[in-house]
Amino acid sequence: MKTLVVIPARYGSSRFPGKALADLHGRPLIVRVMEKASGMKTADHIVVATDDQRIFDAVSEAGFPCEMTGTHGTGTDRIGEVAARHNADIILNLQGDEPLLDPTIADTLVETMLNNPQVDMATCAHAFEDEQQWQDPNTVKVLVDQTGQALYFSRAMVPGAFPGSLPNGFQVALRHVGIYAFRRQALDKFLKLAPTPLEKAEGLEQLRALENGMSIRVLKIDQAPIGVDTPQDLEQVRKLWRIE
Repeated sequence: MKTLVVIPARYGSSRFPGKALADLHGRPLIVRVMEKASGMKTADHIVVATDDQRIFDAVSEAGFPCEMTGTHGTGTDRIGEVAARHNADIILNLQGDEPLLDPTIADTLVETMLNNPQVDMATCAHAFEDEQQWQDPNTVKVLVDQTGQALYFSRAMVPGAFPGSLPNGFQVALRHVGIYAFRRQALDKFLKLAPTPLEKAEGLEQLRALENGMSIRVLKIDQAPIGVDTPQDLEQVRKLWRIE
């Protein structure tokens, strides 16, 4: 089975316009993400997908594959266009703003798909570090059943349990990490589905899959790296990058 890794990248960003090309120790952020992704062992092909010529040029000049796409409303739609051009069984969506992501996490996600053929999609989550994160509506929470399947994703403080509020520090909700693996048939099905009520209410695309009976396996990891959503995040990453 072949694995295609797609890193969607756009120039516009409400909180950090042009962040894909922001400098991270001498190279654009998107190039640093590609460098890190290249450490994966399960990927047969890794490509950046963008509709911006500036990003295309930056990635290409760095010697990495990049494909131009049409204009899309979501990263998943952009990934779907690129995936249609490739022969791959597993399609992995890596975020273009996480240059510190450990490639072994991505590999484990792919292996989860390969070892569980009944699973349509897979993603990651980890325990909350503090209550402030749990209260933040920009931080997505996921509830998981006893077999590791996602029950629900929300921006709200669900289901109302955080360490200290239940016996023995028990924690129910996990912090979702926006990396996804799709089986090709599942991606094709997902892209044909219309947005659903819960998806619209929460502003979370993955709820479309759950509302249509698709399975999402959640891989629990120890901790997620800092993503770059703001210029302040980039400064933090710059400091950590020196340690790498």
